[in-house]
Amino acid sequence: MIYLDNAATTYPKPEIVYKELDRANRNAFNTGRGSYKPAREASIIKENVRKKILELNNINKGNVVFTSSATSSLNDIIFGINLKKGDCVYVSPFEHNSIIRPLEELKKRIQITIKVLPFNNKTWKLDIEKTKDLFILNNPAAIFISQVSNVTGYLLPYNEVFELGKTYNSINILDASQGYGIVKINDYSNINYIVFAGHKSLYASFGVAGYIKLKDDIIKPNIFGGTGSDTMNPNMPCSFPEGYEAGSPNIVAISSLNVSIDWLNQVKVFEHESNLTMYLIEQLSSIKGVNVYAPDDLSKIFGVVSFSVDKYTSEDVGKILDEEFDICVRTGFHCAPLIHEFIGSLEYGGTVRVGLNYFNNKDDIDTLINALNSL
Repeated sequence: MIYLDNAATTYPKPEIVYKELDRANRNAFNTGRGSYKPAREASIIKENVRKKILELNNINKGNVVFTSSATSSLNDIIFGINLKKGDCVYVSPFEHNSIIRPLEELKKRIQITIKVLPFNNKTWKLDIEKTKDLFILNNPAAIFISQVSNVTGYLLPYNEVFELGKTYNSINILDASQGYGIVKINDYSNINYIVFAGHKSLYASFGVAGYIKLKDDIIKPNIFGGTGSDTMNPNMPCSFPEGYEAGSPNIVAISSLNVSIDWLNQVKVFEHESNLTMYLIEQLSSIKGVNVYAPDDLSKIFGVVSFSVDKYTSEDVGKILDEEFDICVRTGFHCAPLIHEFIGSLEYGGTVRVGLNYFNNKDDIDTLINALNSL
């Protein structure tokens, strides 16, 4: 099997992750709930991972909150940042349903306004002048942008938008689910929250994700229950991170993240994936009838490449690649409802998406290209 669906979850994981999952599953104890040695050791692992998450991006000050998924993290943020009736929220056309759907639900509840940032669908560049005009007419209360598009691998210019938004005191949320730990965030001065997903670019298991709170703005908790602290208080504590991690944490998944970060610090994942991404685009572009969805500046694509094939739906291509060549790709709309009109892939039923990782190589891409040439 050739696995090319790493934008959904990285596979395989580093061997050290599998070993740690086995160890943790056999020796899992609840953190923050006991004073005995194994429970204390589990708590130490959890706190160490918080520090490692920050160190991955040289963040000096921030609160890391663990959740079960990036979707859960974004729900916590969207329903916790106290948006009010009439507030205007901005998203890019590249955003995932883990942002779009909670915002639409909030729109039903309190009548916020949701606007899409103006990107040119030919060059994919942000129209900064139009953005300035939009912000003057409708001041941004919050801005949501992905670091890396889960459909196209596009590296979005979030710094430009966040810097402009801060002149209106916007709350800026960076969805780094697709790239955290690999794609560096060079400037986080205008970011309020960064969302990460353990099972993707961090090469850990399912069940651990979270967000980093970088500013002093207030967020309301959305889940209420036991935290292992301040037990006699019937109200949820407001301290970070304890007041935002109700229930028993997934220490097994957190333990996998503990060792996967160590592994990430020892290998050159970004360089390897960048080279493979360029090679894949080059090879796909050489096939007649294959349409690659990419901006003018190919250096802005990382790790994920989407394409379509003339006379085939994306689902048909994926089925052929699976059944005849044992190649795993993702097909369809990829939980991103706005992007397909933007890039023009609706007529193909979405795109065929190739997600690369550190364990892929040029032979995998050559096998894919040979398969596509046979269509």
